[in-house]
Amino acid sequence: MRKKVVAVLVAIVVGAGVGAALGYGPLLRYKSEGVLSMEIGTAEYKRFAELAVDGHTMQQYVGVVPPPGLEPSQVEKLVRDMPRGEWLMPVPKVSKVDAKQLPDILLQVEQEREKALLSRDGAKASVYLGVQLGYSAPDPRQAADVAGWLGAYFKDVATRETVRELVSRWAADNRQFSDRALERKLKYEFDIEQAQNRVAALKKIMASYPDAARRESQQVVDVRKDNEKFMSPVAQLVGTESEMIDIREKLQRLGREMEQQAFAKALITDAQAELGKARSGSESVLKLADVIVRFSKEANTEAQREKLSSLAADMSSISARFLSQAQFIAQPSVPSRPERPRPLMVIALAAVLAGVLAALFAWRDALVQLLREPQGPKA
Repeated sequence: MRKKVVAVLVAIVVGAGVGAALGYGPLLRYKSEGVLSMEIGTAEYKRFAELAVDGHTMQQYVGVVPPPGLEPSQVEKLVRDMPRGEWLMPVPKVSKVDAKQLPDILLQVEQEREKALLSRDGAKASVYLGVQLGYSAPDPRQAADVAGWLGAYFKDVATRETVRELVSRWAADNRQFSDRALERKLKYEFDIEQAQNRVAALKKIMASYPDAARRESQQVVDVRKDNEKFMSPVAQLVGTESEMIDIREKLQRLGREMEQQAFAKALITDAQAELGKARSGSESVLKLADVIVRFSKEANTEAQREKLSSLAADMSSISARFLSQAQFIAQPSVPSRPERPRPLMVIALAAVLAGVLAALFAWRDALVQLLREPQGPKA
């Protein structure tokens, strides 16, 4: 009996040792979390998140900016775990907890403001304050460093995707303009030709009736029989010439736009080629900036310089939004306590389990005999 008790105690000690090895080894995890400020809409977040959890996108960024303090095997595990998306979560401007705690009047004001933004900007209205990022690691310092690295990674993905979408929009607008520009030009030229023919006809009429022309120079409407009103030839001539001036102005603006779009087309083609070589968002911004700087030396007219300034402003807004304004409002800190199960809990559970198993094994004969004993008659 004494030997069995000693064996059970030894099993408990051994189980505690195994629990300590597990609790302070593979099962020991520290989690660090941070909140990255980046006001985005629902559609933007979904697009960015799908790219961020993609293993290929992560692998590209790892090749440019490796995660700090991770071994190659840990980096591979990080890339494999990306598609789960457990490290990323949006932070709404008004959460369910806020809705319960805020007074009704403040909540109503916030909802009205959101509705106004949605009606004005549509899908571009921001409904998220930012994103929450987290990472678990055996070492608390490593968890904080990698969580911060994930924030930089998400910023980079958002920057890269927004730059790509911007250049794609430039290309689509350029293509759409090119498809309609020739048609618009031919229409304006035809309208001018028709107006010129009308002016010539009106001048011929006025030359045939000089007295009527002198009389009608002081009036716009000529009243004929049955109280019908007709525009006088002079008024028609003035109106037609004014219309012709307007059409020529439209034709000049169209020619200016055609010059701008032809200049932009070459820039967009080079930008798409350079973006295909970029491996990160910051590199995409730099390559696009280099293309704009290079084409600024080739802009010879005021129209080309105006178009170039517009494209540069679009790129500058992206750089300011994602590279400058997007910052951690809650920096990932070094956690002081591990995640559950905590090491002491693992040790206790392992010791109890080992003790129970040892007791069952030590008194197995008695248990078998107890189970085989016939039950007495029921009362």
